[in-house]
Amino acid sequence: MAKPALGLVGGLGPDATIFYYKLLQAKCLERCGGRPRVVIYSLPLEEMCGAVKAGDLEEVALLLAEAVEALAAAGAVVAGVAANTPHIAWDRVRGLASRLRVKLVHIADAAVEAVKRAGAVRVGLLATGSTVAHGFYQERLLRAGVEVVTPPRSLQEHLDKAIERIAAGAGGDALEPVAEAARWLAERAGAVLVACTDLSPYIEVLGRKTGLGAGALIDSSAAHVERLVEAYAGFYS
Repeated sequence: MAKPALGLVGGLGPDATIFYYKLLQAKCLERCGGRPRVVIYSLPLEEMCGAVKAGDLEEVALLLAEAVEALAAAGAVVAGVAANTPHIAWDRVRGLASRLRVKLVHIADAAVEAVKRAGAVRVGLLATGSTVAHGFYQERLLRAGVEVVTPPRSLQEHLDKAIERIAAGAGGDALEPVAEAARWLAERAGAVLVACTDLSPYIEVLGRKTGLGAGALIDSSAAHVERLVEAYAGFYS
């Protein structure tokens, strides 16, 4: 029988998956005194993006279900999706995960906790248009008493194009529109919640580009990893 592992639905995109993997290793070493068993099921970015753009929640859910089943079969007891937008189909897969005895950790739940710890009562949401449109961040933040600011349509469109380029491998060369959106949000909200895992590897660069100090940029990925490791610690051996 496979020993308990920490599962990751990856590939959405690849750089975000690498970021998660490295941070999971470091945080588990810090928390548990050793490195975790990690199982990664990498979904094709193009398939997921196609389903999201088509508004096909059933296909998004089927892709996530495929990944959850594979992770469970490989011994994962705790798992997370290393991307924000696929969480639009969360309610359709959490029942499956429960039946397979895999604890799924929602990225937005972890991020809201980080926002509260930072003492923010108003945050700007730096995310893809799909994540913003489906509202799962806004719902959770408002329930936690945090006001949410989102970019206007034109700025969101520029941001989406930049994120697509970054996910495709453009890296830091496509960050200027992201920095513009972050500055706009920071001027109106103070703190900015970076709710796009493709941007997480560039948090420090983004901080330098925007001039936003420590605590002003709250990274959903880092918060997610903290929660994943916390949940996995009880199984670590």
